[in-house]
Formats: sequence, structure tokens, C-alpha cells
Amino acid sequence: MERLARKAVALPHERRMSLVWTNHAALSGQRAENLRAAFAARLEGAQVRLVQGEAAPALLVSIEQTPSQIVFTATVPAEGGTNVVIEEATRSLVARDARPSNVLRLEKELRWQQEAKILSAVLPAMSAGDEKTMIVLAEDALVIYGEEQGAWNLRTTKQLPPGTNQRQRSARGQLIIADENVSQVGILLPGRRCETNWTDDSPVVCSVTTAEMHQARLLAASACGTHTWWLRSDGTDWTSEDRLTLRNSVAPSNSPPAAELNVPGPVFSISAGPDAGSATAVVRNVVTGNYEVYRVALSCAN
Repeated sequence: MERLARKAVALPHERRMSLVWTNHAALSGQRAENLRAAFAARLEGAQVRLVQGEAAPALLVSIEQTPSQIVFTATVPAEGGTNVVIEEATRSLVARDARPSNVLRLEKELRWQQEAKILSAVLPAMSAGDEKTMIVLAEDALVIYGEEQGAWNLRTTKQLPPGTNQRQRSARGQLIIADENVSQVGILLPGRRCETNWTDDSPVVCSVTTAEMHQARLLAASACGTHTWWLRSDGTDWTSEDRLTLRNSVAPSNSPPAAELNVPGPVFSISAGPDAGSATAVVRNVVTGNYEVYRVALSCAN
């Protein structure tokens, strides 16, 4: 918390702010409150006045988690805009009193972000030793990236054929990967289904279809038992933050979710992840305007 506070006060900032603290990680309420108090004390020591119940710019701090890290993000208000600082810590160092391991959780990991619109993305399952791959569906092309030393590098771009263009504001699409043939990718567009082999130079071929896009993914993880779970978006407002929900596949659609995960904007698509217990979600961040690709995973362990 001290490092995050130091980064925050080093940025241009308001001298009088309200503190909005949000815990989306597997930390107990008491642990999160202790971290909040330490952060607030460090700010006040730097002559930042934190107020409650008064109109003041909001300093937003969110706590998220990935499979290995706890991620602290502070959005700091300043005259004319905001600045963002991020601090990461190993989960074992922070989450010593995490929630019980038998509680279902959803965890997200940011894998990519860009200004240009993304309709859908997948992180296909790869064999051990193969290069990790990310496939991104843009408005007019299929873009394939390979991961090298922790960074995504462009491998190839396949243009969508004429006649598949959509109006920019309402453009939609979804990528589909078959478990039995991960080299073949399907592209669902309004009224069309396209196919290509992303591992070679074959073109994208499209045909007319009545198939509909389903913004959901069925997840399963052996550590979480024999149940399967539907991962869906909860939002309908394209201008605000969204929520991913997890429900038992045999439960009614209006039943309470078994787990929830907030995301920083509307969910554009939910597609395949690298294993049965994960999915790939595309989100438009309402603060930055960027399109972000997340790996979302089902977890039952600390």
C-alpha cells in the first residue's frame, strides 16, 4: 500500500479528495479495510485531505486478482483529467486471510488493449511448448498475435472478404474455436459465418447463415467439482461498467449467481479461453475508451 500511495501522490492530484475503495479480490473485508486504512494514512501524511460526505473529486482504488497476483489500481483525479497508477503484489503475500477455497470465484487477467475496435478475441488452447496465440477480430480483418517473452507480436493479418463490412457503431462479431480442431476458427457476423485456418495463408471464406451469436461460455474445472457453469455478461448499458456472472448450467436463468466479476465497461464478446475453465472476454473500458482483452478463469483454490 505504501508503494501505491507514493506513486499516487507523485502524480498531479487534487489536495482534497474522497476515497472510493473497491475490493474485487479474494481478500476478507477486514484485510481490505486494513489496506485501505494504511493507504489513507500515507496520503494524509503527504498533506492530501480525504473527506467523506462532501462533494470532492473521487480517488478510485480497486483491488483485482489474477491467478498469481493481487493488482491495485488507483485512478487519481487532477485538474483537467485523471491519472492511473498500478501496483502488483504476489497473492501469497497479500491474501493471507483469503476467502475459503471452496468458494467459487472468477478471476480476470488483462492480456491486450488497443484504441481500435475489437469485436471478439480468443486465446486458443496450445500444446506444451507451442507459442501462445491470440486471435483478434477487428471490423475488417482477423489479426493473429504470438506471445514472445511476455509481449504480443503481430504474426499475420487476414482481411475479411467484401460484403462483410458493418456500420461502425453497431458492428458485432464472435470468434468460435472447435475443441477438436483449434487451427480452424469460425467467425460469426450478422447474417454470415466465415471460416479460415489461422495457422496458414488460406483466405477467409464466408457464407450466408441464420446462426445467432451467444455471448456466453460454458466453463468447467476439476478443482470445482463435476458441475458446469455459464459465464455471461450482466449488463445492457453500453455506456457504463459491466458485470460477468457465473451460474450453474442447470440452474434457472434468474437464480442468484454463484460468482460475480466487475469489468470496467460493456462486454462485447465472450469466447473460448485456453482451457475448459477459462474464457476470453472483450471489454470497452468506459474510462480510457480502449478495447481490452481479458482471460477470465473459474477458480476454487486460494
